[in-house]
Formats: sequence, C-alpha cells, structure tokens
Amino acid sequence: MEKISRRYFILTAVLLLTSAVVYFLSYDTFYKADAAVESIKKIPLQLGQWKGHDVALDKRVYDILETRAIINRNYVSNGRSVFLSLVYYPETKVDFHAPEACLSGRGVQVSKSPQSIVINYRGRKVKIGVNQLIRRHNSSDVLYLYFYKAGKFVGRDYLKLRMNLAWNKFFSTRRSGSLIRVSTPIIGGSQEKASKLLANFIQDLYPYLLRYL
Repeated sequence: MEKISRRYFILTAVLLLTSAVVYFLSYDTFYKADAAVESIKKIPLQLGQWKGHDVALDKRVYDILETRAIINRNYVSNGRSVFLSLVYYPETKVDFHAPEACLSGRGVQVSKSPQSIVINYRGRKVKIGVNQLIRRHNSSDVLYLYFYKAGKFVGRDYLKLRMNLAWNKFFSTRRSGSLIRVSTPIIGGSQEKASKLLANFIQDLYPYLLRYL
C-alpha cells in the first residue's frame, strides 16, 4: 500500500510539474498585440532599391495564426517583384503553421528541399539555412524560401526553433518567434535567377530582422 501511495504521489508531482511548464511556455492569443504590431511596422517599405506596399489580409487569417503582427507585402525593384510574408509572435509560441500546407490545393504541386543562401552583412559572409518550395500550377511556377528566427537563431530547422523558443523563455528577455517567407515567380524557367533575386532581397531585409524581431 505504501508503494502504491508513493507511486501515486510521484505521478501527481510529475503531472503538476508538466502542467506548470506547459502553462509557462504557452502563448495567449493576441498577447501584447499592440507592441507586436508596432515592432513589425519598423520594417520599412523601402529596402534598398525595393519599394513595397502592403496587401490586405482577411480577418480569418489573423484568427488562424493567432497574431495580428503579420506583414503581407509586395516589393518591386527593376521590374521584378518579391512577396514578403512575415508572422511574428512577441512571446513564446512553438507551433508555427507550415507554409507548404497553405500553398497546396487541387491541381497544385509543391516540392520542398533544404537549401542555404549566403548574404553579406557588415563586411562578412552570413550563411542562412532556408527551406525551398517550388509551387507549380498550370504553367506558372513560383519559388519560395522560408526560415525562422528566435533570438539569435536564424535558420530553417524547426526543432532548433522550438529549442531556442523554450530556452529564451527561461533565460532571455527576447522571447519572440518569427516565420519569414519570401517568394517570386520563376520567369523563363530560370530557377537560379529567382533564387538569386530572393537571396538579394533577404540581404537587404536581414539587418531589420536582427534589429526588430
């Protein structure tokens, strides 16, 4: 009987501890919404030679993503366009929606592969791991690159994102998490040119990601 009581006590303690950790790591819907929106507003419409304009989103998108801190913006430079989709959470959130799930549909093919890009930042080379998506529908192909940011972590690895979010929750004042996705049409079948265009755009965007997210 004593052994059963001891096991019951241990099980109860573990359950209480787990509940406390989950509660501490949880994210309240629209928590610090105003501050989060103000943070992403600091990412300018003018990025180098890129000039952007915001594209309206349906209210349901904000409800699904559980944050109002979203950038949905088209940038244009020298006749080429890049679409920036950025989702920002000011406090720890460990369940991001996979971009590839949003791109699929009837008659649509989406292929995914891990890639790396190299950008220049303050006179040094910075390597960023990204997830590459190619969306094919009829005769229209679009190239997507996306990655995550949480504190000092910038990259494609979702497991590392979760680990950094949890770590930052306990040991850092920077507890935000972001998903950054950029896309551009593949013109004339030249995926290489499209990829280079996106890398150049990310290079112009990168300093603002470090500063404000």
